[in-house]
Amino acid sequence: MARLVLCLFLSLLLPVQAQDDNAPKRDEPGLTILEQLPTRNQIPLLDNRFRIDDGVKSITLVFFRRPGTASIVLVRPDGSKVFYNTAKDHNMRWHDAASYDLIEINEPMPGPWQAVGRILPESRVLVLTDIELDVDPLPSALMVGETFKLTARLMDGDQLVNARDFREILSMQVLFVSTNNPDMENYGRGLAEVATFRDDGRGYDASARDGIFTGEVNLNFGAGEWIPRFIVRTPLYSRELEQAPVRVAPAPVAIEFVNSREMTQPHLLRLTKTSELVDADTLLFQGLIRYPDGDSFQFAITEPEQAREVTVENRGHGSYLLNLSVFGNMQDGREFVLNLPEERFLVIQQAQEALAIEPVTETPVNQAADTPPAAPEAGFPWLLVILSNLIIVTLGGVLFWLVMTGKGLNALLFWRKAKPEPPVAAKKTTATTSTPPQKDDILDLSLPDD
Repeated sequence: MARLVLCLFLSLLLPVQAQDDNAPKRDEPGLTILEQLPTRNQIPLLDNRFRIDDGVKSITLVFFRRPGTASIVLVRPDGSKVFYNTAKDHNMRWHDAASYDLIEINEPMPGPWQAVGRILPESRVLVLTDIELDVDPLPSALMVGETFKLTARLMDGDQLVNARDFREILSMQVLFVSTNNPDMENYGRGLAEVATFRDDGRGYDASARDGIFTGEVNLNFGAGEWIPRFIVRTPLYSRELEQAPVRVAPAPVAIEFVNSREMTQPHLLRLTKTSELVDADTLLFQGLIRYPDGDSFQFAITEPEQAREVTVENRGHGSYLLNLSVFGNMQDGREFVLNLPEERFLVIQQAQEALAIEPVTETPVNQAADTPPAAPEAGFPWLLVILSNLIIVTLGGVLFWLVMTGKGLNALLFWRKAKPEPPVAAKKTTATTSTPPQKDDILDLSLPDD
């Protein structure tokens, strides 16, 4: 009977590909009862190591390994090893299959344990004990940017765990793990760290170290199918809880930023409902716009009939940042609050208004034939420009030559020949052989009679 219960329990934990056609069907009564057992609490398995806290009465280990490989080996906190054939000596029940090991330990030794073998990531450490993590169910029809309050409790049977004697503040980590569904938007996204709740009496937490974690969850990651995972670690024990996969829908509001065409005209911010999950008449908007120069502008749309358009002052080129919150009701009446991720609108250069272009009308063929051809436009006077440049260069060269040689402008008159000057000796001979002066040239040296 015990082997039958173990096999039925294993059929719930094995991946779908590991089940054969002879496996029991989900609608059988035995499986329905097993699904209701408190097996959702787990102990984190990190690098094939896990820690069993004191007071655990029974624990179930499910290790998936590569098909055909040998059974794993358990190493207890005292260093002793437990094999498949020695399990009974250590108060264990061990079911060895071709691709997994199912181990049940009664009153396990507290402390760090280790599993040695070719273990697959699908392995689980399920604990059946009075210490459990209880988390409120998530809202239905979640959306990107949605913010809601969530409460979790660390229970010891029917009582809250007394954590006032702990030196360290208890904390709970909230993770969303992608299901890696190829048909979903978050395929291959891994995990998203959503929030960390601390039992310190601050924020949403009412009382410090009372075993109750209350905080705010903001779904500021991508849409798709996710598995919520909650992890609590204390100095004595750790607990991990996974809930059923949830679907996170895209944000129900589309944001459009329209640039103005003129520097004197403002920009336009347009908000449009894009999802049928929300009631359009209940949508309210509150936002903050930061201009490129550092100033900010707040706006609110609180009336359903109010136009969902906001004029944004034109402060030139740069980045315009938008922080938007949306309030409203789902179609089923559930209220929601969305804190959308920050939007950035980059204005590179203001667009100038184009000149109006007259429409081109077709001219009839006869009218076009009667119209005289237009005179061709005069081209650019390239010849005149070239001649002017040549003249300027020539005059500059001549002036430079005159300055460097020290000659006058007469040197440029090369076609005029200068008269040769007679030699100096010739000039003297001429002076000696010249004719005597004429009578008119002789001085009158006689004195008058008086």
